[in-house]
Amino acid sequence: MVKKYGSSTGFYSLLLAPISIKGLIFISSIYAADTTPVTDNKQLTDCKNYHTDFSKGTEGWVEIRGAKNNWQITQDGLKLILVPPSAYTQLIDKETPDNLKYNDAEGDGPTFNATTLMHYGRFSATLKSAKTGGAVTAIILIADDKDEIDFELLGKGQEEAEDVQSNYFWGQRIVYGENGASHKIEGGLISEVFHTYTVDWNFDRIQWLVDGNVVRTKTRNETKGEYPSSPARVQIGLWDGSGASGTAQWAHGPISWNQTKDAVSATIKEIKIECDPEYNNVIH
Repeated sequence: MVKKYGSSTGFYSLLLAPISIKGLIFISSIYAADTTPVTDNKQLTDCKNYHTDFSKGTEGWVEIRGAKNNWQITQDGLKLILVPPSAYTQLIDKETPDNLKYNDAEGDGPTFNATTLMHYGRFSATLKSAKTGGAVTAIILIADDKDEIDFELLGKGQEEAEDVQSNYFWGQRIVYGENGASHKIEGGLISEVFHTYTVDWNFDRIQWLVDGNVVRTKTRNETKGEYPSSPARVQIGLWDGSGASGTAQWAHGPISWNQTKDAVSATIKEIKIECDPEYNNVIH
């Protein structure tokens, strides 16, 4: 586990360190898990198969964080924009061995949730990530009990290249720094070329794929029972990882807003969600 530096006010955490964010969140009070009882003691979750072309709008998605000024519908898809703080100071955390930097204020980015849960299935998101170090483009599955399966895309830092990372959490015992992995991706920079990121999740294993190629597999047996298995919803968003020193280091930040000439943004072209009919009441 990598030591956490700085305060943590976020709702969940990522690959290497707990996070202090105003970014991606889950709000269990907004949605209830609609389930239909079946005779074999399983309950079927109401789940809708989606194919959203974001160049045509956001139907089927709910904005849970942000405002219209930090997202736009464009011909390429849903553009997520990280709006700079009105003022900020870049500080040094002198309690860290390497005097890590962080910002005392964070940019504001949007978060969208799918409107139904999925209990096993597959989702794919085609997108360009934010290119600025410190900005995190996230495509995740998040359950009300904090089970979680993630893709997190990191921008280029001063010394770090753009990075694709996968992760998962078991909500009953959340641990940091143990379940993540980093993946090298071919076919162009993730901020310049549309890539497709897929999570294929079933009772026995999770697979993470990029452009149709499996980059990681984690089986239930390998997790020794600490396996995300609760109904979850797909969530997409863009957030600023600059607010705590350990998180800022992990995210290739902090963001130096006064040196950032271009808008910090990511573009989501389309998302497909396919519900497993064995565990879901599939809505068409």
